[in-house]
Amino acid sequence: MLLKENEKSALIELKKVLQANYGLIDFKVFGSKARGEDTPESDIDVMIELSQLNPLVEAEIDNIVFRINLKYDCFISTVIFGEEELTKGPMDESPLYKAIEREGIQF
Repeated sequence: MLLKENEKSALIELKKVLQANYGLIDFKVFGSKARGEDTPESDIDVMIELSQLNPLVEAEIDNIVFRINLKYDCFISTVIFGEEELTKGPMDESPLYKAIEREGIQF
């Protein structure tokens, strides 16, 4: 995975905010960046797993990502899961989650 310096800085800041405020469990980069198939127009796909997830938390994280994208001139795109939906719900069987587990890179 080859990230530009601004992209690394953006991901580091996002991860720190999530760890400090939202019970971050897992944080992986997936998609074209993780596969090394990105183009100059590619976004940075990030999977976030939190201990608790609700619509308010998801909206707050969307706003945080928006500000970080502007600050670092990049485009982070997130998929957010709550721990419960992965351990007790059907999401751990979703094709998207299985692809993330296969190709995702811990950041």
